[in-house]
This record gives sequence, C-alpha cells and structure tokens, in this order.
Amino acid sequence: MIDLSSPHRKRLILILIGLAAIGWVFWEARQSLVPFALGAILAYLMTPLVSLFQMVFPKRGILAGFGSVFAILLTYALFLTAFITAGYYVFPPLIQETVEFIEAIPRYWDISQREFSLLMDWYEDEVPDQWKSQIEENLASLGSQVLSTTQSALMATLGAVTSIVGFGAGLALLPLWMFYVLKDREKGAERFYTMWPRHWQTDIRNVVTIVDRVLSAYIRGQIFVSATVGVATGLAMWAIGIEPVLVLAVLAGLTNLIPILGPVIAFFIIALVTLATEPDRIWLVAIAFIGIQQLESTFLVPRIHGHAVRVNPAIVMILVVVGGTIWGLLGMIVILPIAAAIRDVFVYAYNRIEVPEDEDELEAEPPPGQLPLEPPENNSS
Repeated sequence: MIDLSSPHRKRLILILIGLAAIGWVFWEARQSLVPFALGAILAYLMTPLVSLFQMVFPKRGILAGFGSVFAILLTYALFLTAFITAGYYVFPPLIQETVEFIEAIPRYWDISQREFSLLMDWYEDEVPDQWKSQIEENLASLGSQVLSTTQSALMATLGAVTSIVGFGAGLALLPLWMFYVLKDREKGAERFYTMWPRHWQTDIRNVVTIVDRVLSAYIRGQIFVSATVGVATGLAMWAIGIEPVLVLAVLAGLTNLIPILGPVIAFFIIALVTLATEPDRIWLVAIAFIGIQQLESTFLVPRIHGHAVRVNPAIVMILVVVGGTIWGLLGMIVILPIAAAIRDVFVYAYNRIEVPEDEDELEAEPPPGQLPLEPPENNSS
C-alpha cells in the first residue's frame, strides 16, 4: 500500500495527474496543434536573440519593465525584414522555377526512363548472372522497406493536417502566442520548477539543461548545416549547368533535415533531372554530391553539433524509420534529437542512483533509521 500521508507525495501525484491530463488533451488535439509546434520551434530559435537584445536595455528606470517587450518586438522586426527581403529577391524566381519544374516532371520522367532502359541494356549484357541475382534480391528488399516507410510517413503526415479549421485558427494566433511565450519564458520556467518537491528541483533543472543543450545544439546546428548544404548544392549545380538551380538547392537543403536518408533523396531527385536534361554530366553531379557530403560529415557536423548528438549511423537509420512510421515526415526530422535527449537524461538519472560497491558494503551500512546487526556469537569454545 502506497503511503499518501506525505504532502510531497500528494503534490507529486497531483502533478503527474495534471501532466497526464494535459498530455491526453494535447494528443486528442494534435492535428490542430501543428502551428503551435512550429511556433515553439521558432520561439526556441528566437530566444538567444531576444536575450541578447534584453541585455542592451537598462535594468533600472522607466524602461526597465519594457526591456523584454522591446527585445521581442525588435526580434520580430528583424525576422520580418529578412522574410520580406527574401520574398522580394528570392521567392519570385523560386516560385517561377518551381512551376516550371512541376510542369517538366512528366518530361523528366519519360527521358529518365529512356536513359534507364539504356542502363538496363548495359546491365543485362555486361553484368555476370551470379551478380545479378544478388543485386536484384538486395534492391527488392531495399525497395520494399523504403516504400513501406514512405507510405507510413505520408499517411502520418497527411493525418496531421486534416483538421483545417483548427490549423487555420492556430496559424492566426501564432504570432501573439509566440510573443507571450518569449515574454514570460523565465517566469514560466520558475513556476514549473517550484511545482516539484524542493529536493527534486535541482535534478529537474539539470534534466531541463541537458535537454536544452541537446536540442539547441541539434536544431540550430541542423538548420545551419542544411542551409549550407543547400547553398553548396546550388553553387555546384550552377557551375555544372543543371537547371533549375534554386529549386534543386532548396530541395537539397530541406531533405538534408532528414538524417541519413535526406541526402539520398536529394541525390535521387537531382540525378533524375540531370539524366533528363544533361545525362553526360551525371558523373559531375555524383562527384559534387560526394564532395558536399564529405564537407558536411567531416567539417560541419562535428564542429556545429559538437558532442551533443552522438548516435551510431546504424541506429540513426532505425530511428528515422520509427519516426516516419509514428509521426510522418516531421517524425523523421525530430526523432534523432529526441532520442539523444532521452539517452542523456537516462544516463544522468542512472548516475544519480547511488549503488553500494559490493554486498559487504550493503550489509555494513544499514538503511537510515536502523541499527546494524550484532555480530554472531562465537561458539567455537
């Protein structure tokens, strides 16, 4: 029977019940909360800039109480300026190239099929039969796995945006909601900590710090890496002469958000476009992609992500499949930092549990409040 007489235990049970109720409500309304999830990511990315601007405002005087408001408004202004600038210089040609790219997809597919048929003729004539059986079996297995994962990811992604009314309402309220999140983030954090028993608060703060370190290192780092890969891909396609440059650069940057699988998807799309437009330059495209991936894996990722996300590539592949099956495309993107944060929190909790070195120590140090056992009498005499 659990002892509920302690006020701390009553509070803990009340907190757990409240969190479970909130989690159930969020899960039931998950389709309408997609804008708020995006807003939370944006607010998280804006937090360092808001904190930087807050340091400029005076801590005393009339303006002291308005520092956070001005900092948030200034951050909004910078993001809005960047968005308008991109909308004026980047979006029009990007939209035009995207329309042309979509219209040309049937032509790309027909030409790619002809090129593929030529490649299959070479395959049938030149590759030994014993190699063919192994290659075909491996490709069939890989194709079925990729198809199954893609179908699950698309179904989960489409299911997340079916509630149009709730989605639109959340999108309309997003700027105001982000404003209050950024304004009251410190007060909200302190209230969250004080809800827990006092002797737990240090551990709760440490857990939040661990999660924040992993997420900040991954999210901000991944956005920078994906932007760099997109720019590098665009420059490479421009130098090689593969059009449309902007569309292919954006595709490379966005797909790079998906660990391991993203670069493969980007290369597959760009390879199809290359085979349909400039088939003799496919080897230059392949060399460019190998160079970009080497730049990412050996220089960008170790220096930007640091040691916050340390997951074996084989495990990453499994996580991507699991994330895509559960949460769709978004799950394929966020599953890696979530898994890394859970791992680090588990290690912290594991190390916080004090275990005696051996059974002798366990017997020598009885639990608090109990006296040690008296040594047995010596009856040898």
